[in-house]
Amino acid sequence: MRTPAVRLEHVSKTYRIPRSDSPRLQDYARRPIWALRAPKTKDISALLDVTFDLGEGEILGIIGRNGAGKSTLLKVLSRITSPTSGCITIRGRVASLLEVGTGFHPELTGRENIYLNGMLLGMSSRQVGLVYDQICDFASVGDYINVPIKRYSSGMKLRLAFSVAAHLRADIMIIDEVLAVGDAEFQRKCLGVMEDVGRAGRTALLVSHNMAAIEALCTQVVWLDRGEIRQVGTASEVVRAYLHAGLQAANSTSAAIDLSETARGFRIGIAHLTEIAFQRVDRRDGGPEAWRVKFGEPFALDIGLSVDRDVPGILVGIGIRNERGEDILTSHSSDCIEMFTGTSRPTRATVMVNSPWLRPGIYFIEVFAISGSQLLDHVADAACLQVEEVSADGAPLLSLKKGPVSPTWSWHLTGE
Repeated sequence: MRTPAVRLEHVSKTYRIPRSDSPRLQDYARRPIWALRAPKTKDISALLDVTFDLGEGEILGIIGRNGAGKSTLLKVLSRITSPTSGCITIRGRVASLLEVGTGFHPELTGRENIYLNGMLLGMSSRQVGLVYDQICDFASVGDYINVPIKRYSSGMKLRLAFSVAAHLRADIMIIDEVLAVGDAEFQRKCLGVMEDVGRAGRTALLVSHNMAAIEALCTQVVWLDRGEIRQVGTASEVVRAYLHAGLQAANSTSAAIDLSETARGFRIGIAHLTEIAFQRVDRRDGGPEAWRVKFGEPFALDIGLSVDRDVPGILVGIGIRNERGEDILTSHSSDCIEMFTGTSRPTRATVMVNSPWLRPGIYFIEVFAISGSQLLDHVADAACLQVEEVSADGAPLLSLKKGPVSPTWSWHLTGE
């Protein structure tokens, strides 16, 4: 049996954070001392008893909802933070790309940072020089290679960081979801590099919400849920179980889903998305069939919004992704030239969805609120919708139709 390149044995990571009800300085003057002796902190388990092996030449995908512990796991493996308990064994040089600009000194030029990263990996100047031109070509930063990193845009830092991690020939690559912020061409180049990594026999760990990329690139997948391993196995079986669990969670809710306590990727505190509700066009109560529609059956989404103060030009929008994490459709209220001005505060927004656009399958719905170019609130996984393989009128579905969407086209045939 080959020795694994990465081994985790009962790894846990606990953070101690202040309690929201911990006393403030003025409380000591208003309340007796004995009433202020309650614990001022509490422990949060980001990882809990994580154990798995990763062999040489394998690519491991790590999936899970926001807050599941994916980024914490990568930081522990990258030695950015130490585990609270457990043992980690890593054999080989590690190159990590966790956040934009990680591992770069802002005062050094791009060229100097390339050589610095190479030396940190134990490489000589000559070894770095052999791949220097490849790094520059891939990063496409041009003459900025001799400019201090602090002058770079976030996109330039990202391209250079990934190019350094990919070409310095580390034995193990650790890549976070940061790749998702690149443009389409850059993401395509990155996926090509990851495929080459697998063919070259190097080991990699990849965190992504793109299930299509996970299935295409990874030899095995770890599913994290609230810091614990929910399942480990092949990419296809774990991704299928993960998506099915998301569908079951959505189906277990009522037609209305409370978004007040849902984890956010972004919020600035002016507008708050409070609820998303499923409505059938015929106004029947969703009941047990909420968030399930037949192919071709239209439905409506009702979105609740709370605004703290007058904000001009607020728009509410939705995005629909398929079960592989690929964006399918996006729409917001300006599509019908309707927005809320600064003299009114929106409370509800309703959008009609013509489901023939959606092929049978599982879809995840995100909601957001914007004002001009400013994002006010965003919920990535607000709801999960299933489009069944049964048409609304009972007619059989044509298996010849392909593609992620199925719009209705206008055809006219003529003959003799």
